[in-house]
Amino acid sequence: MKHKKRLAALLAALLLVSLFSGCSAGANPVRVTLVLKTEASVAEFWEMLLSGVHAAAEEYGVELATVTSSTETAIDEQIALIETVIADKPDVMILSAADYDRCAAVTEKAIAAGIRVVSLDTDVNAEGRSCFVASNNYQIGVDMGTQLAQYLPSGGKVAVIQHMQTTTSGTNRTQGAMDALSRYPNIEVLGAYCCENSLEKAQSITKQLLAEHPDIAGFVCTNEVCNVAAANTLVELGLGGQVYLVGCDNSQRQIQFLEQNVIQSIVVQRPFNMGYLAVEQAVLLASGEHVAERVEVPCVTITQQNMYTPENQKLLFPVTER
Repeated sequence: MKHKKRLAALLAALLLVSLFSGCSAGANPVRVTLVLKTEASVAEFWEMLLSGVHAAAEEYGVELATVTSSTETAIDEQIALIETVIADKPDVMILSAADYDRCAAVTEKAIAAGIRVVSLDTDVNAEGRSCFVASNNYQIGVDMGTQLAQYLPSGGKVAVIQHMQTTTSGTNRTQGAMDALSRYPNIEVLGAYCCENSLEKAQSITKQLLAEHPDIAGFVCTNEVCNVAAANTLVELGLGGQVYLVGCDNSQRQIQFLEQNVIQSIVVQRPFNMGYLAVEQAVLLASGEHVAERVEVPCVTITQQNMYTPENQKLLFPVTER
């Protein structure tokens, strides 16, 4: 009799578990739309970031959609994409804004429609956006400027090649670099020159500066596109290793230039982590949980001297881990 009672209790417990499991399985997944400011093929940074987004979406069972502007300068196109997101009304929009100010009004419209917003990599000047996941871009600029100055104890002329003037990554890195370089009275900063995230334009800017200032001593480049463009130009003109080059990000081409001493240092971000964390914050928001207003992903400065350490090899050749 006792055995039968235990069996009945066990069956009842299993039935309850089955019922709760059924409710859980039938629950609607969190719907998240990622709005990118440029095609991922533009830079390895975006490809790795998307790897992190997809890994988190799979782990958390998120229903993910991605829409992408053709180029980073296609701001009206991104605004139109956000309008389509508003019409679709996902639970959360993850936005990499192409313009801090111009994308603000339509983002606030999304928030008013009940869509939570997580900014990713570049912020948006929108009241009510919930969270910003990114590197400390101002500090990246400071680190790059300081690193370049260390290579120039005797001073000299330098310039900043900036990828964008409308995004917080572009403006903050540039400001950080300019502030850092201004601390060295023997360094003359010729200015910051924007390439609008174009490899061809960045190469043209580099060539023009070298032609106008043949004694230029170094460049700070604020992202992968600028950095690779400047390195290509130095190699083409036979100036690799003679003019110092400091950059940001860690594409395979940048790593090759670092090994060849064409690039002297790069500030390496963790785009996989950024993408993963953005989706994680989106899930928390959709569940009614509190999230931090800012989630900062740390960076590391890599040089030819420290690039072969085990921890830095993991950064330069990342696998999909948080």
